[in-house]
Amino acid sequence: MKKVLFSFFFALAGSGLLSAQIYVEGVKLTPDNTGQYIELDPQFRTDGRCTFQVDYGQANPKEDHVTDEYGKRYDFRSLVDGLNMFYAEGWEVAQISVVDSGRRYLLKRRY
Repeated sequence: MKKVLFSFFFALAGSGLLSAQIYVEGVKLTPDNTGQYIELDPQFRTDGRCTFQVDYGQANPKEDHVTDEYGKRYDFRSLVDGLNMFYAEGWEVAQISVVDSGRRYLLKRRY
């Protein structure tokens, strides 16, 4: 029975039904609402984990963080963990800007 459930899980994951998706304050990022570029402003915690403020052209980007579909803020294990998730969802780093508060990442849609 375990093998059947295990196989079923991997079949779903392979079909894309269980893929990660990026949400900002509960809004799914799609080509319809983001355009070709977004900007990430990483916010680091003392334990090394981070969240991202995301500007995709919405009204108030400085209050909008990556969340799950229900609006609960998502913490990444590290900056690289977060950037890898965005890459897996079709974004790549186009430019890194150094600002007083740290770095900001301009991401471009790959497809």
